[in-house]
Amino acid sequence: IKSYSRNEIARAYGYAMQNVFLFSNSIEANIAYYNPDAGEEEIRACGEIAQVSEFADAFPQGYQTVIGEKGFGLSGGQKQRVAIARALLKNAPITVLDDCTSALDIETESKIFKSLDKHFQGKTLIMATHRAMALKTFDEIIFMEHGKIIERGTFDELMALNGRYADIYRQQMDKEVFVSE
Repeated sequence: IKSYSRNEIARAYGYAMQNVFLFSNSIEANIAYYNPDAGEEEIRACGEIAQVSEFADAFPQGYQTVIGEKGFGLSGGQKQRVAIARALLKNAPITVLDDCTSALDIETESKIFKSLDKHFQGKTLIMATHRAMALKTFDEIIFMEHGKIIERGTFDELMALNGRYADIYRQQMDKEVFVSE
């Protein structure tokens, strides 16, 4: 990593974190933060993937709606969706999603992940999450506890192992079934 400049490294990564900072500006400008020259169509396409359109289109000004400093006027989940769209628009070869769907309901999170699959063809997506079910389609899952790798493999391999990941997955699935009944 020392052979790369700080700017090269910054360009190679896109980020969406759990606690996102949004500016007092339009939803569109917040998405276009890393790419201010992006066209409306490109911004909207990333917004569609991140499910931003679901709430932005309900505002009278749509993507032109101005939000307050730190995203005032948006819910936690809406802020996280803007952060995901921002990371997608950066179009970096590596994108890190750090628990950035924690404020989303399972249905919205599922829609985003189905859309992400298409977007990340030929790119690397690294995701940290507490929701085991969100990782079913990932190429590799690394299950950590207390900063140590406990298990790693594909979803099918980890379920066959019947270890900690499988336990957490089943607990979360049972909870989701109970909640949705």
